[in-house]
Amino acid sequence: MANVSKKVSWSGRDRDDDEAAPLLRRAARPEAPAGEGSPLLNGAGPAAARQSPHSASFQIGQMSNVEPDDELLNPEMDPPHPFPKEIPHNEKLLSLKYESLDYDNSENQLFLEEERRINHMAFRTVEIKRWVICAMIGILTGLVACFIDIMVENLAGLKYKVVKDNIDKFTEKGGLSFSLLLWATLNSAFVLVGSMIVAFIEPVAAGSGIPQIKCFLNGVKIPHVVRLKTLVIKVSGVILSVVGGLAVGKEGPMIHSGSVIAAGISQGRSTSLKRDFKIFEYFRRDTEKRDFVSAGAAAGVSAAFGAPVGGVLFSLEEGASFWNQFLTWRIFFASMISTFTLNFVLSIYHGNIWDLSSPGLINFGRFDTQTMVYTIHEIPIFIAMGVVVFLGLCSMP
Repeated sequence: MANVSKKVSWSGRDRDDDEAAPLLRRAARPEAPAGEGSPLLNGAGPAAARQSPHSASFQIGQMSNVEPDDELLNPEMDPPHPFPKEIPHNEKLLSLKYESLDYDNSENQLFLEEERRINHMAFRTVEIKRWVICAMIGILTGLVACFIDIMVENLAGLKYKVVKDNIDKFTEKGGLSFSLLLWATLNSAFVLVGSMIVAFIEPVAAGSGIPQIKCFLNGVKIPHVVRLKTLVIKVSGVILSVVGGLAVGKEGPMIHSGSVIAAGISQGRSTSLKRDFKIFEYFRRDTEKRDFVSAGAAAGVSAAFGAPVGGVLFSLEEGASFWNQFLTWRIFFASMISTFTLNFVLSIYHGNIWDLSSPGLINFGRFDTQTMVYTIHEIPIFIAMGVVVFLGLCSMP
């Protein structure tokens, strides 16, 4: 039985795939010379002897004595393409922008030698640095939450004052149309500015940021997701969106903001500022950075709701896929520092230094009755109660 093969040049991969469509359709036609079997079941044929040293061939159909280039360029040998031309190789896939993080440590010879050089004292120092970084994450996340709350309060107060003065002015004349137009114009201006800085400066800051942080914690490296510029645009965007009257909240942006803060502090350098502070160099690995980002996300939830336990549960249940017992305590510590910093600074801002009445960004204001709040002098009592309960639980069989 005769061997049937066709030579197809693969050296010109730069040509569009639609040029090869006529050859493929011609090869797939069922008309075969009499006496010849299925071309796909035969071995290499004589046509392979004519193969150029710069090309490769595979068996796809009938044997032809016409060179592929001549067959492709001759329009009389094949009818026009009945379907729209498709160029799959020119399609830009969204996933091409992303890659995975290195969550597995490279246990090569250099890594093992470095680990062997770490003695007990150096190990203790590394652990202390981890707790210090978590404390810094909590403090800075709480300060960012304070900044957002204060800016929203002042800008919204200014907007309400302008609109109220305009209402008082035009109510006497019996018309509120201009006041309504002013209200809509101010809201539109705030929203427009917030949208433009996100769209044209840092698009990754769009939205709540929770899906991006979940992807990062599960090993997807999204460009610029934990950059300092992203933090600035995220904070500015949420301030302008809330002042503009949009139905948006602060939970998602605070999670993203806390994650950016954690990623920056744990690495001891800033890519946006192009500064390397030469600190925390031991933690410049994706595994270490991932754990601190989990703490930053929990600190963001804690600052938004005033709930440290809620922040830990968010990172445990919704965010991270890599967890251990020691990480739980460090994340809880960062969450407590975050909500305490927010509460303390906002109490000072509102003129009640020792009255911790602002545990989170979402609150119903300060109640008049003094029985509903606690002061900073009661915190040692709460700590003592926690220690007693902890020791009691440890002594149980």
